[in-house]
Amino acid sequence: MNAYQIYTTALIACGLASLVVALWAGQMNLKRLPKWESLPRNRNIAVILVFLCLLWCVPQARPIVWEWMLPWLYPLAITFSILGYLFLDYLFSRAIGGFFILLTYYFVHEAFTFHTPAMALFAIMCWALGILGLFFSGKPHLFRDFIRKLAKSPRIRYTATAYFAAYGVLCLTLGIVHAFRG
Repeated sequence: MNAYQIYTTALIACGLASLVVALWAGQMNLKRLPKWESLPRNRNIAVILVFLCLLWCVPQARPIVWEWMLPWLYPLAITFSILGYLFLDYLFSRAIGGFFILLTYYFVHEAFTFHTPAMALFAIMCWALGILGLFFSGKPHLFRDFIRKLAKSPRIRYTATAYFAAYGVLCLTLGIVHAFRG
């Protein structure tokens, strides 16, 4: 797969995932809250996402680390995943925040590279996701609070559902456009 095909596939996968998140957010209520309230602290799911995010960072770290450190990047990704599992609280919040940040950087960069249609709208929606990732990474308890707000506030629930649905439809549309263009 070349970079264009990876970008197209990532857009489609992100679109489908965003629609699933929109569905999840739209169905959140006080009855479902106890099941999902512990998600931000779930270490078992989070360690996989942490490891994948750290692996994603290795190629980006290669140009800026010293020569002697290059062979250590992959072992460090494994080590830091284990250390995060053992010592960090709200690991899933941090992991999803980091994933949103990485995804935003990737999508905005590739949108310029491959001349994505509606790039301004796409960049703004990506940046909104990246800013959400910054909040979830920097103050991980905010993800728990966000889930609570989804359950208690119809306005927040509708806003989150609308954003993730719109982002999902936009990513799917752009992925399909790129698939037929390429």
